[in-house]
Amino acid sequence: MDRVTLIDSRTAGISGDMLLAAFIDAGADQPSIERMLQLIPTYYSKCESIRLERKDVKMHGFRACRVDIKISEDQSDTDADTFSKTIKKIAESSGIGEKASAFAINSANLLIAAESKVHGAQISETHLHEAGSTDTIADILGVAAACDFLKIFESTIYATPVAVGGGVVRFSHGTVSIPPPAVMEIMRQKKIPMVGGTEPSELTTPTGITMLANLKPNFLETYPEMIAEEVGYGAGMKELASGPNFLRVVLGRTSSATKSSKFYDRILVLETNLDDLSGEFLSYALQRLIDSGAKDAWITSAQFKKNRPGFVLHVICDQKDAEHFSRIIMEETGTLGVRYQTWDRIVLERNVRTVSVKLNGISFNVRIKSAMDSTGKTVRVKPEADDIQEIARTLQLPAREVARMVEAQI
Repeated sequence: MDRVTLIDSRTAGISGDMLLAAFIDAGADQPSIERMLQLIPTYYSKCESIRLERKDVKMHGFRACRVDIKISEDQSDTDADTFSKTIKKIAESSGIGEKASAFAINSANLLIAAESKVHGAQISETHLHEAGSTDTIADILGVAAACDFLKIFESTIYATPVAVGGGVVRFSHGTVSIPPPAVMEIMRQKKIPMVGGTEPSELTTPTGITMLANLKPNFLETYPEMIAEEVGYGAGMKELASGPNFLRVVLGRTSSATKSSKFYDRILVLETNLDDLSGEFLSYALQRLIDSGAKDAWITSAQFKKNRPGFVLHVICDQKDAEHFSRIIMEETGTLGVRYQTWDRIVLERNVRTVSVKLNGISFNVRIKSAMDSTGKTVRVKPEADDIQEIARTLQLPAREVARMVEAQI
């Protein structure tokens, strides 16, 4: 997958209107978003009319896009069931893709679950105050339509830690510390990293953090290796003293694509020293890591302090899977820590296909692994060892001879 989306909310946080504005600024089709919003009065009885206005603004000398959704609505509270069903009906009837529709529905459900948890109420008894406004519905559905148009769900999504601000905020239930309880609950549930930011103000809203959580990004302290193709700036409504109040969205592709291939890769190598684990348990740990999807795993012999013989367990994995494999290593070996290194590597493009071969009058299906270089030239073709061994047992021939016979045919 070459497409990359980055959501940068490290300095000014994230809200629903900021995310929608950033996607529009990055190239989302505004008419398709407006068509989505015009479905709201049809399905949501509280809403009489709705209109989206977009304009460019300047904040501390920087340009950004601001969206203002003009709504005429009944100001009464909304029960959670009505809120959820409304978004579901509109998403499913709008014609957006399945992933975009699921994003909208899941965002509504997560927001409701967080509100019910912090208020100590059953979901069926939960009433939404600010969170149940037409504005919230419009933000969720508008972002779903924007992501569908920009093919965000077909990209690898990254995000920076989220600025939440500081101080206190006043709303329908009184005065509470920032981040407000619903934001805190969603960040707790979804393990979203937060920073205070530079402003003693509410920077992240329940709607914004709900949608970020349902985009399911990989969180990074620094930007991933990528080529930026579109950058969108979504302005918030507040004027901040410390700097511009905008959310940045970067759309692009992996930098490996600029090298005319998919052969440049970045992986992590996890390692831990072991001097008190039996061979049986070490063997099982290695097999579990491989079965769990490690790119590779192996053991080397070593000698540690006090001249103790032992082993070093090594695992290659993607950066996003480091925590998963570290947990397996700790569970299976009892080690107290796992170190890691980031490695860049060059790999050939590989694929596997199944072919039919005829040996000694019998037809067999054999999986064939091929490797291509950056020009598309096939540089290696190799039959799957398990298939070769199975044929060798059937024909009662040496595996090496069967391999030569298969390679001759393919």
